[in-house]
Amino acid sequence: MLTILDRHAPVSALLSLLALAGTAQAQDGTDGSGQARSYIGAFAGPGSLDVRMTDIDGFTGSNGVPGQVFEYDDTGLAAGVVAGRYFRLGRVQFLIEADGTFVGLPAIAEQVDPVGLDETAAAELHWVGTARIGVRRSLGRAGVFVAGGVSVAGASNSFTDLDPGMDGGMQLDPDDSFDERPTLVGWIAGVGVEMPVAGAWALRFEGLHKDFGETVHQAENRLGVNAGVCGPSGLPSPCRYGFDQRFAFVRLGLVRSLGR
Repeated sequence: MLTILDRHAPVSALLSLLALAGTAQAQDGTDGSGQARSYIGAFAGPGSLDVRMTDIDGFTGSNGVPGQVFEYDDTGLAAGVVAGRYFRLGRVQFLIEADGTFVGLPAIAEQVDPVGLDETAAAELHWVGTARIGVRRSLGRAGVFVAGGVSVAGASNSFTDLDPGMDGGMQLDPDDSFDERPTLVGWIAGVGVEMPVAGAWALRFEGLHKDFGETVHQAENRLGVNAGVCGPSGLPSPCRYGFDQRFAFVRLGLVRSLGR
């Protein structure tokens, strides 16, 4: 079973801003040179997935403490595509932008039970899509921009418990384990620099932070030696785990202006 924090309010707010931006663009769609400018591009760079897992009921580990927190992270490369448009509203230059990132970045916590070494938590981002609105300031031929918005990601969260088998080896206990693939919704903020290189082409260097908040998963914990008891309280119940995930990304992109 999976529950996700309600984030409809940020999504609705961003959609309202995009609608306003589209109206303003129709009235005065210009960039610093007096022309509206759309662009497309591709990017790649290193990313870091940081995960904070909370053992809500105190089932895991050698001491079984409710609310015990395990933090772990991993780094890797990510790549994707971006499309957007610059426009002006009065004297301020804005941008609206959407991008898709292919990640495949795992983070595995082997320290959940450092004594028994039979419990492992893992989280992975497969893809991330974002929609942002921001402001841009020209600095000669270059420009700097800041933007924020909403982010959606496909993820995998799992907890694996191993028990001794009939043959003396360790085997998966499916009753105390789970492997779920939630769709996460969160927010994104970032800053970047853009520099023209040749004709309609420009290089972009950006730093981004994406926060997906917490999802809560549970292992059913109904069978076997635990007899449905989760944690030191001795109450029959499923075992709940909270996964709080953040993704930091530094990327270098090549974008091309479209039209005149």
